[in-house]
Amino acid sequence: MLKRIGIISILLILVLMVTSFITSYIDSGRVTTNHEPKFTIKMVSEDGGKVTYYGLFYKVIRYVGVSPNEPYESNIGAKMGSWFMKYELEEKKNIIVEYEDKKILIDKQEDIDTIYNIVINSRYDLETCNGISTHIITIDNEVYNLKEGCSEIQKDFKQAAVSKDDLNTLLSIIESY
Repeated sequence: MLKRIGIISILLILVLMVTSFITSYIDSGRVTTNHEPKFTIKMVSEDGGKVTYYGLFYKVIRYVGVSPNEPYESNIGAKMGSWFMKYELEEKKNIIVEYEDKKILIDKQEDIDTIYNIVINSRYDLETCNGISTHIITIDNEVYNLKEGCSEIQKDFKQAAVSKDDLNTLLSIIESY
């Protein structure tokens, strides 16, 4: 009887280990390609800015740019590790916006998060438009030029298209200061 319990226990541990390895392997591939993990339980923080996925002996922590209902691709940062892993984003610094010979310091964390999400998470490609820069946005010593006429943000020699809603959000935040 004791031998039978020992064999069943060893088999159960082996099944859990193999299952954990397989699900961890699949979910790590999904996380690295910006897809939501499949074999996990999703837990959203109270403010909705942090989502933790618990898997079998592993977890994925993801910071969401806007809300937990946004697609997984809209994340600010994601990290995968053991259940004991700690992962916190550093606080964002102030953002400086220059336009019409004025300098504005954006210091409300909600506004910083919104601007940071729109500017940093935009897809920059090599195409450029010939528009005029209306606003200069400085984030962490990186300079971005907002071109209202083209609805684009320029960084170095690359540009990213910005939706009308995002452009209006940026302009309304800037105008509120």
